[in-house]
Amino acid sequence: MFSYTPLDHDRREIRLLTFNFVNPPLSHENLDDSPSINLSLSHAFLDAEPTPVYNALSYVWGDANDTRPIILDGHVFQVTKNLFTALTQLHASQMSARIWIDAICINQSNNDEKAVQVRLMNLVYSLAKNVLIWLGPEPDGGAFQTIRTLAAMYRDSTDEGYINIETITDREDLQFEERMARLGEEVVDLADSGGDEDGRLDFEALWRLFFDRPWWHRVWVVQEVVLAKAAMVLCGNEFVLWEDVKDIWSVLLAVSHRVLRIGDDKYSNLAKAVDIIIGIFGHLEAASTNYEASLINAQERGVGEAGLSLFEALEVTFQSNTVDATDERDMIYGILGMVQPEDRCKIPVDYSSTNTMERVSFDVSKVLLMKYGPNILSSYQRLFSVKHHPVAIPSWVVDRTSEFRTALAVKVEDRHPINNLYHATKGTSWEEWSARSEIGQASYGEPRISLPGRIVGRVVNVGKTLVDMTVQKYSAEWYAVVTKWLFELIDMLETYRASLAGNSEFLTSTLENVWRVPVLDSDVDGTARADDGLWGEVFLAGFETLTLTGKKQSWSDVYDEEKTELPNDLFMYLGACKVQRQRSFVDSTGRPGTTLQDVQVGDQVVIFPGAHVPFVIRPVTRKGGDVVHHMVGAAYVYSIMDGEAMEDDSEFQDIWLA
Repeated sequence: MFSYTPLDHDRREIRLLTFNFVNPPLSHENLDDSPSINLSLSHAFLDAEPTPVYNALSYVWGDANDTRPIILDGHVFQVTKNLFTALTQLHASQMSARIWIDAICINQSNNDEKAVQVRLMNLVYSLAKNVLIWLGPEPDGGAFQTIRTLAAMYRDSTDEGYINIETITDREDLQFEERMARLGEEVVDLADSGGDEDGRLDFEALWRLFFDRPWWHRVWVVQEVVLAKAAMVLCGNEFVLWEDVKDIWSVLLAVSHRVLRIGDDKYSNLAKAVDIIIGIFGHLEAASTNYEASLINAQERGVGEAGLSLFEALEVTFQSNTVDATDERDMIYGILGMVQPEDRCKIPVDYSSTNTMERVSFDVSKVLLMKYGPNILSSYQRLFSVKHHPVAIPSWVVDRTSEFRTALAVKVEDRHPINNLYHATKGTSWEEWSARSEIGQASYGEPRISLPGRIVGRVVNVGKTLVDMTVQKYSAEWYAVVTKWLFELIDMLETYRASLAGNSEFLTSTLENVWRVPVLDSDVDGTARADDGLWGEVFLAGFETLTLTGKKQSWSDVYDEEKTELPNDLFMYLGACKVQRQRSFVDSTGRPGTTLQDVQVGDQVVIFPGAHVPFVIRPVTRKGGDVVHHMVGAAYVYSIMDGEAMEDDSEFQDIWLA
């Protein structure tokens, strides 16, 4: 059997493969069963001068139980079917350069070696002469030709084909948008006509290339293409440059906007194909763009290494929940190569059986909380209460891959492309209060942390509606869901007001402003407050239309079938409602709010200094009588989103989260 020679980790040593094109058979008696792929392993130091010359393969392992034999240093070695087809294609093309392939060059049965080699991934892929992206043996020339055509059209539209989005001026930005709008119109017209032989656009083939190939969903490929000096996509014996693939992103967005603007059903298939591609490809484009910006920033400053912060790497990788990994821990380990060294070194890489995904998420959450404070908890909910993660872990540990998220837009760091809409702690910063917290001392065995906080209310009633994520906006089902969700909240407020002695002026004002809760007091995109511009007037009119029709009419009375459209104000309001998997509640002061669906009566509303939004937490009395809290989630609560709860002189207490 094949046996690995140990690597010298102190000198950052790796293994590289070389094809042997003269392939002696294993035995003279059984020539037909002899493997056709013959490789040799050699060792190389990444610190050597000059650095070793090699290519690196980016691919999907495939089914680990479906293997094929190759010859490695004279011994039989099993590789997955997908890797075997890639090696066969590279062999047929007479690949002469040395190549790095993780499944062969890393001893996969040695967890210690795997951990060390994973920490070298940033060097392995950034030093490679080329990164070869293997999508599979079935070529799709129609897709590759479409990519080349669209990339060429993009470069023609932008002259040099590259615009530095970090330094672009408002005028240049406007010019770029105008160019993209014209390009979108041109591409849609060309797709409609079919184009000539040299410039034919086959969006169905392009859709298949993205939809049918698992490579696009593998978490490791993000850093593999981001770090590459040069890369090419291989599909059978066809290839296209990765730069061309990146260039079509803006074109696809322009096509999507153009088709949406036209609104013609004959373009529905084109719109569907383009939107699916954008959804699949979005995280790779975002990671590439942000990493290129970090390179420019590092060059301009002349100090430090390029790379994304740990937070930014997590944000761009998991923005659409399309990535996956065979080993859950690789959801974190698989992106460390593009993370800045000061963040990367804080996350231990450990493939031992005792280091579970829960432990990895604990490490990540602790690092992020210490750096950014409670804002990190704003957009994500832990997923560990469900069957996939039966182990009980701290409520403040978040899963960046979770589909359970709030819709609250909270800016975490300067490069985070979100404007802070809310200021619940009235400008206090985490830096001012971090010294009072106790996070660094937490261990997986004793995982409690403390944050300074002010409890400003108690949940006295909750709604019962949970929204199915499959419900389409602007449909009859969505109309019914929003109407029911809103009337539940109004009924809770009216019931609470009736329970109070006398008439509460505040509750009257609250009922007048309850329309803000389903939209989180923000615009359709969640990028501005509802009262900025004309949104407030439009939403209020939409709310009034909704509440009037919800009590007296059906969907068919609201929807104009002849014009196939909704009243504009209702259309805008329904589009802005963000109630998927959110539950409404009323607190002890009569304030309406919404948070994640775990909220229940008796939970508390708390303000953490340095956080832009309030949170809902749950008090739990432990044996011995000490009280700790479980994190439920970030919340929108009417009348405290702009620091109103900070106006008195109440002291902050230490909130222990467990």
